[in-house]
Amino acid sequence: MAKKWLKEAAAVLFGFCLIGPTIDLLSTLPSLTGLKNHLRRSLATDQTPDQPSVYPWARDHLRPLNAIPEPSKETSLFWHIPRSGGSTVKSVYECFGKTLAHEAGVDPRYGHQSDDEIIAFSPWPGISRASYVNVDTTNRPGILRAKRLGLVPSGLADMIVTSDPTFVIENLFDETHKGRVLALFRHPIDRLVSKFFYLQKATWEQQYRPQWKNIDILEFAKRRNSDNNHMVKKLAGLEVNQTATEDDMRMAMRTIRKRFIVGLMDKMEESIHRFNAVMGINESVEDNRQCMDHFFHHALGAKKHNSDSHPHVDPGSAAWNALAKRNQLDIRLYEFVLELYDEQREIIDIYT
Repeated sequence: MAKKWLKEAAAVLFGFCLIGPTIDLLSTLPSLTGLKNHLRRSLATDQTPDQPSVYPWARDHLRPLNAIPEPSKETSLFWHIPRSGGSTVKSVYECFGKTLAHEAGVDPRYGHQSDDEIIAFSPWPGISRASYVNVDTTNRPGILRAKRLGLVPSGLADMIVTSDPTFVIENLFDETHKGRVLALFRHPIDRLVSKFFYLQKATWEQQYRPQWKNIDILEFAKRRNSDNNHMVKKLAGLEVNQTATEDDMRMAMRTIRKRFIVGLMDKMEESIHRFNAVMGINESVEDNRQCMDHFFHHALGAKKHNSDSHPHVDPGSAAWNALAKRNQLDIRLYEFVLELYDEQREIIDIYT
């Protein structure tokens, strides 16, 4: 009888030893319904300083991706990479009624180019929801004027648009007023091919190049194009005639990973969805829904807006290879962005 009792006691004790730790382990795991909230809290409270692996202007003046967006307290910056869909992005946010800072703010037709204080204005009330701040963030004198007028501290701009992100972030943002960067990327060779054909006929552009009509794309690629490794140079603060390095590219990769929400020109609608999540734009509001429908589901929308049809240059062709040879850093950065775009889907889900 005593032996039977001892065996039963031993079995019970063994069961507790086996099951108890398992229950403790399971109790530490978040429930499926609580997982998103757990991740959301982790992102919101993770204030671990960055290692010295991103550009100082990004480390000090931009909010990290592990901080949940607060649209009412933040200003977004859109990096307009030429010939990469930036004009369409601007038009979408004009349609949303967001207040933009870019060259339209000092258009002489509106009479605000010499104002002594910062204001926002709507040029066409009752016709368009477009709204602008009276500064120009597309050139350095204009950026410095925006700094003097206190553009970012004013909170008037929902989005600052610029092709000079390093200079804008260094001068307009600070440790008290940190920003968010949104950027739309395109394959560097496709971008340069588009630029070649576009500037042959764009009489309204300062960089208009009618002489390019007399050369072919191979001649442009080999002898005329000086706009190489554009993206890496911009983030490194280098001029067109300076040389970017492998280190510059790696720093650009780390900076984009930690501070930029990336979009892709060939996935424009999904990219806008992501930008909207950062900016707190509710697409279910009727006016905003109509904007999305117009640009992405209407025959006269984004596919027609700012479209520029031109001959295609095939990968592996002489012209493609000549351009690729001089843009290896940008190509590698773009391939990195493609991977990052997929990774950031989880971050956007947490934001929303």
